[in-house]
Amino acid sequence: MLKKMLNEATITFQIEATGPILIKDGETDEEMRVRKQIDKSSPNMRFVVDANEEIFIPGSSIKGVWRSWCEKIARTISEDNSPLSCDPFDDEITSRHLSCSKRLEKKDSSSIYALSCPICKLFGNTSLGSRIRISDAYLSDNGNKTRDNLSMRDGIGIDRFTGGVSSGANFKYQYVMGRTFKTEVQIRNFELWQLGLLAFLFRDFEEELVPVGFGKTRGLGRVKGTVDSLNLIYYGLNKPQVDKYTNRTEIPGVGNLYNDNDKDNYCFADELPLNDVEFTKCNEDNPIKLILKFDATQARSLFDKTAPYWAGGEGDGYYLKIQSIRENIIQKKIDEGIDV
Repeated sequence: MLKKMLNEATITFQIEATGPILIKDGETDEEMRVRKQIDKSSPNMRFVVDANEEIFIPGSSIKGVWRSWCEKIARTISEDNSPLSCDPFDDEITSRHLSCSKRLEKKDSSSIYALSCPICKLFGNTSLGSRIRISDAYLSDNGNKTRDNLSMRDGIGIDRFTGGVSSGANFKYQYVMGRTFKTEVQIRNFELWQLGLLAFLFRDFEEELVPVGFGKTRGLGRVKGTVDSLNLIYYGLNKPQVDKYTNRTEIPGVGNLYNDNDKDNYCFADELPLNDVEFTKCNEDNPIKLILKFDATQARSLFDKTAPYWAGGEGDGYYLKIQSIRENIIQKKIDEGIDV
C-alpha cells in the first residue's frame, strides 16, 4: 500500500516468560528418532535456535500470535452480520467471514486496501502486503543463551480407552522460564486506529492473557509483554509541528498526511490527530524527517489515547466508521453488478 513512506512506528517490545514456554524447532519425527538413538537422554522437543545455536522466538511466531489475538479482539466487538475480521481460512464464497485473500484475489489493486477487513489492513493478505514487521526476539540478559542447559519436563500420553498413562508414550521437552526476550516492531504508514487496536493487544499482554508457543493447554506459554520504548517517524514536508520547549506535538495518522489524487481509493478512516502528546526528544536537523522518541511511560500513554480510535470512546465509535466505509464500498460494488 502506498508508493511512499509518510509515517512509521518503531516499537521495542519485551516478552517475559512468567511461566514455562517452549518454541519448538522444526525437527521432523525421523530426525528426532535418529538423535534419540545417539543420546537417549536428549529431549523429544527442543527449543528453536538460530545458526549461532542461540535460542530465540521467531518473529513469524510472534506475528501469528498478534494477528490471531487481534482477530479475537475484532470479533468480540463485531456484529454477526458485519464482521470486523475475516477468517483467513474461510474460502466459502457466500460466507460473511470469507477470507480477504479469496475475495480480493482478482480485484483492482487500487481498492484492495479499502475493501480489506481491518485486520488484513494491518497484517496483510495475499493481495495486500503487511504493514507490520516483527523481528526475531532474543534474550536480553547476559545468561547462557544456548539450549544445552535448558530445563526439561516430562510429559505423558493418555490412553484414550483406559484414561490412564499410555505405555511408551512418555516424552521430554525443554522450556524457558523467568527470562526476557526483546524484539523490534515496525509499522509503516499507520492509521491511528491501528495503533489503538494494538493498544488493546498490549493491555492483554500486560495482563498475561496472551499465551505463546507450544503446549498452551498444558499450562505452557504464559508470558507478560510490555512496550519498552516507541519511536514515531514522519517523512516529507507535511510532518507535524513540535513544541521543542515543552516536548509536545500532535500525532496524525497517514490519512491526514496523504494528499495524492488516489487518496479516495484507500478510504482512510476520518481521524482527527492526537493533540498535546508528550515525547522525550526529537531530531532537530532534518527538514524532511522527524523522529519522535517516547519512553515506556509516554508510549503507554500514547497507546491509551489511541485506543478509542479503535474501540470507540465518548461516542466516537471509530471502528464502526471504518467498517461502515468498507460495507458501503462492498454494497456499492454489488449494486453496480460487480462481484466483490
